[in-house]
Amino acid sequence: MFRVLRVLHNFLSRGYQPLNKIELSSAALKGNYRYLRKLNPNISIAPVLKSNAYGHGLSQIASVLDALNPPFFCVDSIFEAYQLDKLKLKTPVLIMGYVDPQNLKTRKLPFAYAVWDLNQVEAINRYQTGAGVHIFVDTGMNREGVDLDELEGFLREVKEIKGIVVEGLMSHLAQSAKFDLKPREQLQNYQKALKICQKLGIKPKWRHLAASGGLMNGFTKGTNMARVGRAIYGIELNDTLHLRGVLSLKTQIVQIKELKKGSKIGYEGTYIASKDITIAVLPIGYNDGVDRRLSNSGVVLADNVQCPILGRISMNITTIDITQVSNPFLGQEVIIYCDDRSKPNSIEESAKICATLPHDILVHLASSTRRTII
Repeated sequence: MFRVLRVLHNFLSRGYQPLNKIELSSAALKGNYRYLRKLNPNISIAPVLKSNAYGHGLSQIASVLDALNPPFFCVDSIFEAYQLDKLKLKTPVLIMGYVDPQNLKTRKLPFAYAVWDLNQVEAINRYQTGAGVHIFVDTGMNREGVDLDELEGFLREVKEIKGIVVEGLMSHLAQSAKFDLKPREQLQNYQKALKICQKLGIKPKWRHLAASGGLMNGFTKGTNMARVGRAIYGIELNDTLHLRGVLSLKTQIVQIKELKKGSKIGYEGTYIASKDITIAVLPIGYNDGVDRRLSNSGVVLADNVQCPILGRISMNITTIDITQVSNPFLGQEVIIYCDDRSKPNSIEESAKICATLPHDILVHLASSTRRTII
């Protein structure tokens, strides 16, 4: 097995050129972070790197942002935390999801943990003595977290567990539009939770409720940190003047064909040419993250020309109309998803076609596709 991995590593490091690639803009990523940091000087920005950094690439994004000294990298699982630990970065890691106590037994781990269950707290104290915990209170989302009316009793029991360091009080907003009543109600409940902490002599260093929308819309009273995912990556926040897309997915033309009027394309022949056209075959499909809902609906860019996707997107193949492209050629670059939100093939516009969220598309980008910081 190890010999096979060495051979693969040697192959990949000796000039292997992938057909598909993801490019990540370091300038856009850093610019987004710095802009968000300036929104409220009293709020520290903790990047959310769960789900492979929203599909962007966990190690690549963390390596860029580590230089900006964020208070934490927020991940969902201990697996993601381990991946970051291997990089030997200086930014602390906060695991926001549930951790099986069995996974805390192996060795001393340099992580902080979101907690809402006493058994979880006791396991952390037993196997990871001195680790910081962030008490997760449910302020109204009715998902994970300690119910507000049970928080005082929960905290009293936590105080009895010697060695536990309560370094944070956290919650999460169910919605965060500026004029919604729900986030205001949740913010009020969070203030109540802080008062309960104060009553018991608990002074959490980090107080965090807001994610991207909550930060942008000012739901930060009583907090000093925001866990930011979408905005870091420049996604869907109606602030095109300041936030920039970070990711582009690119491929290349591997075949060109001339088709006659009436020709059918792809599985089940769902596209029928209404005139003579020129098509290109791309070596990329829904296995690679080209959403199947873009079949006969989405567009890509070749030489800055909008090229409609024709027929069903296959597992590893997509077919496009390049009739309007001047002098197309084999190996020509094609942009599947563009980092410019004004383009019709941006993540946001593609998500609208698919009637889904931009990050739903992003997290389905194949982890095997090479990601490069530019």
